[in-house]
Amino acid sequence: MTQPDLSDSIPPSVLARASAAAEGYDPKARLWPVFKAILWLYKVLCVRQVRVSGRERIVPGGRILVSNHARVSDSFLLPFIFGRLHGMAQVESFTLPILGSILARAGQVPVIPGRGREALQRAEELLLRGETILIYPEGRLSHGSTMLRGKTGAARLALRSGKPFQPVAVHVAERHTRVMHGHFYGRPTLGVWQFGGTAYVAIGEAWHPFAQLDLEPEISEVRRVTDEIMERVQALVEQARRMAG
Repeated sequence: MTQPDLSDSIPPSVLARASAAAEGYDPKARLWPVFKAILWLYKVLCVRQVRVSGRERIVPGGRILVSNHARVSDSFLLPFIFGRLHGMAQVESFTLPILGSILARAGQVPVIPGRGREALQRAEELLLRGETILIYPEGRLSHGSTMLRGKTGAARLALRSGKPFQPVAVHVAERHTRVMHGHFYGRPTLGVWQFGGTAYVAIGEAWHPFAQLDLEPEISEVRRVTDEIMERVQALVEQARRMAG
């Protein structure tokens, strides 16, 4: 569900293992209860409380959660607000011991380099079944700094599925975060995690960006929609920061 890595390059040997591990992907998410129990354990041990603004804006049915990607742990809290969700995750995450297998069988969607259409197709099928997709258009962690420019995958998914965006932002005060260094996937990795304190979550109005279009939009329109949803998420980031005082 998250991307604990800074690099965009994947060693061929790691990619091969990751692609094989991702074959365990289960769209029925049979191990979702196990995965949620792991998330619950983290929440109980490491998060003092979660304050949410905008719960009344949550729409039922298939929806695309679009969020900022500041910390590895932010996405761990969203299932307790939105229910079961399917995160679009970098394929390397599926090579993690034990957890990687659980991710696949909990219905998290592997994104394999060069096979982006396959990931979007899986996400679209889930949306049409009324499921929730979580996607981070930034593509990698910002570690709490300025948000990165969004990639167009979320907009293309909204266009293909006809389902709405549900923008959301998570903010945790820097004093309640820790930088964790490691060595996964054949290279050094870095991620920021919440330890203690309050997580502030701001939820925006649902948005159907292509509802009024009769024709296939130009690439420039997909880019414009991407930039606008990122602006909406950025506004929610500022709202969450104000909640923190």
